[in-house]
Amino acid sequence: MALDDWQIADGDKRAGGQGYVQKVHHVLDGRVGALKRLHGDSARQTERRYRFLTEVGGLRAMAENGVPRVFEANEGLWEDKNVELYVVMEFIDGPTMSDLVRSAPPTLDDALACTIRILSILASSHKLSLHHRDLKPDNLMMRNGRWTDPVLVDLGIAWHGSAPESGFKTPIDRELGNRFLRLPEFAPGGEHKDPRSDLAMVGGLMFFMLTGRAPRVLLDHEGRYPHEASPSPVRPAVAEDRRWPRMSHVLRVAFQHRLEHRFRDADEFAARLTELNKGSSMEPDDLENEIARLKELTESSLARERAEAAPGMENANRELCRALDEIWRSAGLQWGGQNPVFKSAGAANEFYCVVSQQDHTDPHVLFRHRIELRDGRVLATWEIDQRTPAKSFEGPAADCDAMRQALLLNARQLASLVIRELNAKLQPAADLRAFFR
Repeated sequence: MALDDWQIADGDKRAGGQGYVQKVHHVLDGRVGALKRLHGDSARQTERRYRFLTEVGGLRAMAENGVPRVFEANEGLWEDKNVELYVVMEFIDGPTMSDLVRSAPPTLDDALACTIRILSILASSHKLSLHHRDLKPDNLMMRNGRWTDPVLVDLGIAWHGSAPESGFKTPIDRELGNRFLRLPEFAPGGEHKDPRSDLAMVGGLMFFMLTGRAPRVLLDHEGRYPHEASPSPVRPAVAEDRRWPRMSHVLRVAFQHRLEHRFRDADEFAARLTELNKGSSMEPDDLENEIARLKELTESSLARERAEAAPGMENANRELCRALDEIWRSAGLQWGGQNPVFKSAGAANEFYCVVSQQDHTDPHVLFRHRIELRDGRVLATWEIDQRTPAKSFEGPAADCDAMRQALLLNARQLASLVIRELNAKLQPAADLRAFFR
């Protein structure tokens, strides 16, 4: 067989980063194929030619399991730069995922079926040490427009552990992946050969099917996962589905920044999606709903913001409480009360002290100090004997060190105000009869 046996079926070219694909048909048996060739400078670059070898080798290794069948290719000649490399693959009749989402947005059931099938394909490829590394809607063909039959295409930057050594390595300053979902491990100098990168991109595909939008990054500038953005990008019909809270949690795992926090493998990811449909004919019980709600609340962007600010708030209050304790005890005073604790679901940290003379409970002064987190800022206030609170610090939540220093600088003044109040209560009245009643 030879390339001459294949004729161009139409003149349209589907261009990629380094090559292009044309629809062809075999002049003898009528088979319809997709001819891929490198173009321009890529045709003579050692790296691109080696990646072509890796791509075709990966397609052959998968043996049509979710990828196009290879009809004919000359990848074995990749080292001879005088030879034009080509591959004729099975032509997949159907739109890309991008086109199908635009024309007929899938239901949650459609998206689940499609994602589970993609994960099944990846489970097989990962067992062959074949990682796609460029999963995006344009690299998935939906055979005959069916959500249940996605086909992975364009393995141009795939990594195949069984590929022969080429004598070169990808430069350390090279970024891999795509702009559909930029992964931290694909940054220059990152981990480029982990199958869990494919799983994060599958989460991106799931998000795209449910929203029609590209996720772009795992976390936005406010620390929110793509599906947690406000206003919600998720289509109302999906968000109103009783399975959405659990689906939301699955996406949160897929979008984890650290590799070890994502799903272990494609099978584990698929199993979690399959569980969403268990008992679908029955009404969910209260426990399931409440647990899902608990996870939603405790793992929300607001909860993460409070968790990040908590150590700084607690440390500042503990050090202030310790400094006040030393000053009051050195003055011969005693105090009881409550050490710093969190209140208002973690939005505030406070402590209070009941200060009096040693071995006396009366008269006494009640001192309270509170640090609150409000819209990304921390506000520290104090009050004496439950009077109007006074501010001692206000600033960005990320600048907890400045808050701690400011509170410690105020410690002597705050201790002095409490002692002044106690002195006023100890001061004998002009008429002593009140003490003897």
